[in-house]
Amino acid sequence: MAGISVPKTAPHIIHCTTGDAFDHTVLVSGELPPYCKPELGSSSRNCPPPPRGSASAGASRTRAHQDQIRPPTPPSRETRPLSEISDEEFDVPPLFDDTLYEAEDVPNLDIDDDEPYVGKLYASKQDCQIGIAIYAIKEQFHFRQTRTSRHSFVLSCHDTRCDWRILAKELTTCGYYTINKCQLNHTCDMDTRRLYKKRATAKVLGHIYRSKYGDPTDAPKAVQLQQLILEDLRVSASYMKCHRAKGIALDLTHGNAEESFLNIADYFERLKATNPDTITAIETEIDDDGATRFLYAFLAFGASIKGFRRLRPVLIIDGTHLSGKYKGVLLTASSQDGNFQVFPLAFTVVDGETEEAWTWFLSKVERIIADANTLTIISDRHASIVKAKSLVFPKAHHGACIVHLMRNVVSRYKSKGLAKMVCEAAFSFRRSDFDKNFDKIKIANAACFKYLEDIGTAKWTRTYFQGNRYNLLTSNVAEQLNNAISKSRASPIVEMFMFIQRMLTRWFSARRTKSSKHRGLVTPEVDKVIQTHIRLTKGSKIYPSRDWSFSVRGLFGHGNTVHLDTKACTCQVFQKLKIPCGHALLAADSVGLPYNQLVGEFYKTKYWIETYAGVIYPEAPVGDHSIPPEIADLTIYPPKTRRPSGRPRECRIPSTGEIPPAKKTKTVPNKCTRCGGTGHNRTRCIVPL
Repeated sequence: MAGISVPKTAPHIIHCTTGDAFDHTVLVSGELPPYCKPELGSSSRNCPPPPRGSASAGASRTRAHQDQIRPPTPPSRETRPLSEISDEEFDVPPLFDDTLYEAEDVPNLDIDDDEPYVGKLYASKQDCQIGIAIYAIKEQFHFRQTRTSRHSFVLSCHDTRCDWRILAKELTTCGYYTINKCQLNHTCDMDTRRLYKKRATAKVLGHIYRSKYGDPTDAPKAVQLQQLILEDLRVSASYMKCHRAKGIALDLTHGNAEESFLNIADYFERLKATNPDTITAIETEIDDDGATRFLYAFLAFGASIKGFRRLRPVLIIDGTHLSGKYKGVLLTASSQDGNFQVFPLAFTVVDGETEEAWTWFLSKVERIIADANTLTIISDRHASIVKAKSLVFPKAHHGACIVHLMRNVVSRYKSKGLAKMVCEAAFSFRRSDFDKNFDKIKIANAACFKYLEDIGTAKWTRTYFQGNRYNLLTSNVAEQLNNAISKSRASPIVEMFMFIQRMLTRWFSARRTKSSKHRGLVTPEVDKVIQTHIRLTKGSKIYPSRDWSFSVRGLFGHGNTVHLDTKACTCQVFQKLKIPCGHALLAADSVGLPYNQLVGEFYKTKYWIETYAGVIYPEAPVGDHSIPPEIADLTIYPPKTRRPSGRPRECRIPSTGEIPPAKKTKTVPNKCTRCGGTGHNRTRCIVPL
């Protein structure tokens, strides 16, 4: 395996001295930004050479792109000027416990059926041929190309006795084609015209797919396109033909997937030119023929790195499978901001969720956030993640996602209500409440109790977790991020990273505007949680115990002790969430203490504003930024892959360690074909004459 590494100057490393996960930064460039000055007592020295294959490298490739004149957007879609669209419409909602996603309606297939005419202009020869093919499918007739020259071609009806003809010529030498002559009246019989279905090739369907939807990633799936083509064109196309049509549409819109790998390193260089402190890396390998092939790619924007230092030290990692030509997996590292919205940190494209890929990814993330006992990592129980985490982040606490655990419980055990019991046990704050719920599980299903006990209660429960999980007991934050990126999963690699850049630019802009307008001392979502805590403790009585300590007794006689000086309560909500519980709020009211003094620093509006102070810019235009020769002359080929046989999967792929639910089989009763009975005594069935 070989790698590429093109650092501009000698890198530096700031060593952690406080044990804090955020007191650590490793930079590719040699110049330290203001926010990364060494703290008192820390040492600064040159970093050892980067790992083999890590790089901020690139290959400059230019390709000729012919712009096609697109037809107007179908009336079924709402169109508004971009200036009237707020950035908040592109943002995702806050996620404190869970969230639901709405499925978009699939529009109808609106096909341009304008017939050819003398003087009609096309952008290229191919566009002219495909445009006429679409017209032939719509009008249900077949034709053939009878004469072809360098600058013209003639189309005739498949029946040699028919008068239908079209002559198309190139307009001077600019590449545009125009219809010079046409005779559109048919004199052939209907049997000849029935061959029109042969013109519905994957290439033609791909142009229909592209021209009518603009962005094929937002268009119907292959199985939906099958139905639309059958209804509008009266053509029965196979699933694989529609799937190939979608791939062709992607290549027409975003460029070839192979070219995208050639441009990936060049794109990273231009992206870093406009986004200071952005970290990128590319890992390659040498095949048997001596060619350099793509293996991994890593991207973390400088604005995300700066903003991440103002958040809670919780890292949520997950992977989502890509559906492009070369497949692969997109690994993500994210967290939550002070307003409970997903905060993306880093993205990596790898060949699969293997131990090597996860270790490489986490080693790059370790450049941003150091290993410390204050750090919490949340993921599913993938064996490769567990191994990679133990190698790169041995001090950090690792928590399992309760959603994946509940799916396994549902798949393994058929006891009704068992998953709900597991959820109640996992979300319990008090140990007494957890023990009570865990005993219920033991009574209901002893095998499930043993299964959860073997996993370790410190991995999946809020009560016994040794670190701080706050409100994050699931990886739904990562699932929310994956859902936002899902539209780009079929795109070439550069286009997918461009999609991520545009998405983050919108998110940062919307949240920067929203946070600057907020006048409260804590974020809006935290304020809602505080109001909920106040409502839950209405009618409770408070009794002072000693300085800053109070005893609170509820309506049903339950007592809790609050210590305002240490920000603790026997209900454990105060300590676990870092948000004052209702008991602490009552105690604060009794002494006139402002609520904001009890809330964690990362929930305050000041930190919220600082989180999104950075701006994420698009990449520099080609030619505006000088690319080092060693990068410009580098050629990176796509990975060697083989498309698996059968229909491509579009449903969710279960994680390793997650037990897929058993398929439901429909039982058909055995009935007699004569009498319709149960068929137990078929030989005695009497058929009336």
